[in-house]
Amino acid sequence: MIQRACIALLLIFAPVPMGAALASQAPEGATEGVPPAPQDRAKAREALLDRLFERLAEAETEEAGRAAERAIQSIWLDSGSPSIDLLMGRGLEALGEDDTDRAYFYFDEVVTLAPDFAEGWHRRAAIYYLREDYSSALRDIEQTLRLEPRHFEAMAGLGVILEDLGDRKGALEAFRRALALDPWLKNGKERIAPLERDVEGRGI
Repeated sequence: MIQRACIALLLIFAPVPMGAALASQAPEGATEGVPPAPQDRAKAREALLDRLFERLAEAETEEAGRAAERAIQSIWLDSGSPSIDLLMGRGLEALGEDDTDRAYFYFDEVVTLAPDFAEGWHRRAAIYYLREDYSSALRDIEQTLRLEPRHFEAMAGLGVILEDLGDRKGALEAFRRALALDPWLKNGKERIAPLERDVEGRGI
């Protein structure tokens, strides 16, 4: 049961396009109907993420925290390419049907075609984890965090893997990093409490 709950940290999020939200952040002087330049889109994306992470940190209720989480996850899932988004959608659909081989095919295609898209690496890491290929999962999580340093789901996934491998101190560190970004992280506090007791002797 515990392992299944951990896997949920990595996997169960549905893609929601954020193109409209990013379009609303277009710089002044942009021509209506003309797609923003890549650098402008990247700046708008980061500005929107900054505001959403602030909202997440300041959320006083679970409802507000979950809403901020979903908005952030939606941005992460928006590659900016309809073809990549289609592949991601098919991969997530296959994953929802427990067809990990088909899901891997799509996520692997995403990584190959869009190596700068962090979510492709993150989702492929989840498949590697399910296959118990921890070294490949760790490599993909490392790349996810290189591209998206605030990816609290990837940090939580790192904690899950490190705990499975017996590195409880490393797992505790990873979960703390994830919780620092997302205080409402699902099962985050429950995962940290026993690790703190084991690693630091708290509560004894």
